[in-house]
Amino acid sequence: MPCTCLLAACTFLLGAPPPGSLASPPVVTLASARFCPSLADTLPGPGDCAWTPVALAHLWRGDRGAPYGGGWYRLDWPMAAVPERETALYLRGMNRAARFWVNGRLVGTAGRFEAPLPMNWNRAQLVIVPPALLHAGTNEVVVQERAYGWERGWLAPVDAGDAAVLRPAFEWRRFWQNDLVMILGATTFLMSLFLLGVWLRRRDQALHFWLGWATLTWSAISLDYFAPLSPLPGYAWEQFIAVAQVLRTALLCTFILRFAGRRMPRLEAGMWAWWGMGAAVVVAVPHAGHWVDLWYLGTLVGSVGFFALLVGEAYRHRRSEAVALAFAAGTTLVLSGYDLWLFSLHTWTDRVYLAHFGAPLFLFVLGWVMMRRFVASLDAHQAMAAELEQRVQEKARALERNYEELSEARRNQALALERARIMSEMHDGIGSQLTLALSLVEHADARDRVAAVLRESVEDLQLIIDSLEPVENDLLTVLGTFRYRVQERLAHSGLVLRWDVQDLPPLPLLTPQNVLQVLRIVQEAFANCLKHAQASTLSLSTALERDDAGTEYACIRICDDGRGMTGDRVGRGLENMRRRAAAIGGRLAVVSRPGRTEVLLRLPTGR
Repeated sequence: MPCTCLLAACTFLLGAPPPGSLASPPVVTLASARFCPSLADTLPGPGDCAWTPVALAHLWRGDRGAPYGGGWYRLDWPMAAVPERETALYLRGMNRAARFWVNGRLVGTAGRFEAPLPMNWNRAQLVIVPPALLHAGTNEVVVQERAYGWERGWLAPVDAGDAAVLRPAFEWRRFWQNDLVMILGATTFLMSLFLLGVWLRRRDQALHFWLGWATLTWSAISLDYFAPLSPLPGYAWEQFIAVAQVLRTALLCTFILRFAGRRMPRLEAGMWAWWGMGAAVVVAVPHAGHWVDLWYLGTLVGSVGFFALLVGEAYRHRRSEAVALAFAAGTTLVLSGYDLWLFSLHTWTDRVYLAHFGAPLFLFVLGWVMMRRFVASLDAHQAMAAELEQRVQEKARALERNYEELSEARRNQALALERARIMSEMHDGIGSQLTLALSLVEHADARDRVAAVLRESVEDLQLIIDSLEPVENDLLTVLGTFRYRVQERLAHSGLVLRWDVQDLPPLPLLTPQNVLQVLRIVQEAFANCLKHAQASTLSLSTALERDDAGTEYACIRICDDGRGMTGDRVGRGLENMRRRAAAIGGRLAVVSRPGRTEVLLRLPTGR
């Protein structure tokens, strides 16, 4: 019922002007004429052509072997008196190009008479006639038409009279028959670009691909209804329109299959084979009018099956999208059937083609479907993003807690290790020295020895404290601090210290624990010199050296001019120095002879 109402309304709106506009006395309808088939550029005389009385609308056909066909119409316009206002001729239908004369004077043209001929088959004409050309009685209206030789020409009844009455009817028809189709064609073209653009970015979106091409084909077909000139040569354009009509249907049917989630390879292959065979007939067989009618009819019948598939999809799933698409497809199907009926008449009637008006309904429904899916996808994305953000925040808080726990565990571990190291150093150094001091105190004659032991304990404690100071991997800072600690003791002993150091690169190995190892090695070397060497001069120097393998070392060289070491004097102190050097990745070498003892500590620079 809605489709029937729509069909009736469109037929009324497009086929007739607003109520009462042509029923008024100032307008008459010229429904008969005399016709002469001729390509002459001037009005043929009685001896040049047999003027045949015809009723309008009248169809004629030229010579199919000729490039053009032409014809002349002579119409009588009766008039009781000369009108005071502007008059006009309103032609509802004609084909291709035309010229208009009134009482022998040219009053208007409709397109050029050379190729390419205009596409006026679906375009009404309004020709203004100056009142000065008219007279009381019978006025003669002459219409010259030109079309291609392979097609029909026609002329519909002509309304003549007051221009103020005819112009609204003309504009009304021009809007619905041409301008609105142009607006719809531009809309479908933009939509096709959008759909195909989406598909180019997302190749997995097959729905956008099939609907995009169907919409683009629809836009191309709409040019035939409003464009003044065809984009292709005349006959090639007619072939394209015939092929594109079925191509559009095949694309839409494939879209329906994809929308329904169906894969029917045989059905799809048969559908495209049907289109291919029909297209081949259109291209290969000239003027295959009846074959094209049958091709269109078969396509329309096949479309009913796809429409039933869409209705079944809506019924099974109760999906509002499928219901809306089924309604739009059903409306388009009815309008297409109506157009096929008009096309098969091979004559002119005061009715217009309506299938292209099904495009906005179908596309609006598809736009609504796409919008729903886009909004649903956006909502799902936002929900997923919110959930993901919540999970990320939870994980971030968990990581922060784990990091804090790990940092606390590392701090506790570092404190425990440092505590153990300090306790070990104090046990081995200060602890043993204090034990010795306690033992000496128990003997009254050991006062000087107790003082010496306590002094060494203080120095050892200062050494541990110095190792904890930040040195930023600078060995010279470590050695400078050591020099400050021992210079007073060296001065009391009368030993001359020669200090010769040069800049060294930062040493990554100088952690607090390793700094203490270096200080103990240097302390042990100095202590041996003070206690056993009987030397007068002690020197400390630094340098950069490379071994045979090319490894770079920062070297600390400690020398004295004492009596040297003998085999029976090498004890546990030297072994401790070597163990400490190996523990930090260094090397220790001792060379001794009478008059000179040299201790060389090599520390890798890591460069």
